[in-house]
Parts: sequence; C-alpha cells; structure tokens
Amino acid sequence: MRMQLFLGLGHVAMLLFNVWAWWDLFIQEPHWAAVFTSVIAANYAYYVGLMVRQKTIFNYTLKTDGATVEYYLHYPDFASSFFKGIAIFVMLVFGFVAVLTGSLLFLVGPVAMAFIAAIKLLNWENPVHHRQTAPWHLHEFVTVDHRRLMVIIHCDDITTGFAARFPSKALMDKYLAFLRKVLPANAEYIEKATNWHQG
Repeated sequence: MRMQLFLGLGHVAMLLFNVWAWWDLFIQEPHWAAVFTSVIAANYAYYVGLMVRQKTIFNYTLKTDGATVEYYLHYPDFASSFFKGIAIFVMLVFGFVAVLTGSLLFLVGPVAMAFIAAIKLLNWENPVHHRQTAPWHLHEFVTVDHRRLMVIIHCDDITTGFAARFPSKALMDKYLAFLRKVLPANAEYIEKATNWHQG
C-alpha cells in the first residue's frame, strides 16, 4: 500500500511539474492538458495494475519428510497470446518498414535488438519457482504472524526459513496443528509481526 501511495505521489508531482513547465502551451491549446493527464493516469494504472498489485500464486505440498512450495506470478489466461501477438506485430512492422524503404540496413542496430526481444517474447512462459524445507526434525523455531497470516519455520538460524502464507486463519491453524505433530517437541513458537519475503 505504501508503494502504491508513493507511486501516486510521484505521478502527481510529475503532472504538476509538467503543467507548470508547459503552462503556456496548455493555455493556448487546452486539449494537450487532457492528453498529458490521460497519459500520466494510464502510466500510473499500468504500474499499479501490473507491478505493485501483481499477485503471486502459492501451491504447498506437505509430506512426511518436509514441505515444498511452488510459486509463480499470476497473469491472466490471455497473457501468453497477448505477448506473442505483440512480438509478431513488432516483427511485421519492422519487416514492412525494411521492405518499404528497400534498405536491409534498417534491420541492423536497435532494430536487431528489438527483433531479439520480440523473439524472446514469442517464447515467453511464466516461470515457476520451487522451494523445499529441510526435514521436519531439523526445525527448531516457528514464527507465527497472525496479521499477515504467515507461518515461518526455521532450523537453527532465525533469519532464514520456509514461509507459508494462508488465505484464512482457519487454514493457518490447521497448519500449526500439523506442525505441532511433526516438529520436535522442543521447537520454539514465536508470535510476532514479520516483514518476510519469499526468496
């Protein structure tokens, strides 16, 4: 939420600065003020929608010897087709301009780099990351964050561990009950707020 606020304040400051700098143009042709404001608003919406508010999907598997998690960024179902469409469009535009101008030298330099980026975009797949815990008997600490609905299990170093996030308190309580069965009896449970990030 803080990141979204700072991003919004930055966009408002940028808008106010440009209104001040281009005041004479905006007075003579007011439609440019609307165009510029729309561009700033669209840029803000893009950053908030696709970067600040990007969801991560977590899939946990609990086994007798440990736990695993696979996590990946959430993209809409059409994202792969959309990215491939952009890549094909970019390659067609550059190819058309090269044929239209009759110059294959057009395809050298920045256009070649754009072609390489478009080819990478054609092969885009959402990467899936995997993490696994150490065996249950090696864990000595458990950090419980009720505010963020997180449980982090640690071995001997409390700064590293395996974080589990939950959509509801009931599911988190089930996981804690499971941990009390499989972890050593001397495992220490610590309840505190944490700023843990999956790494």
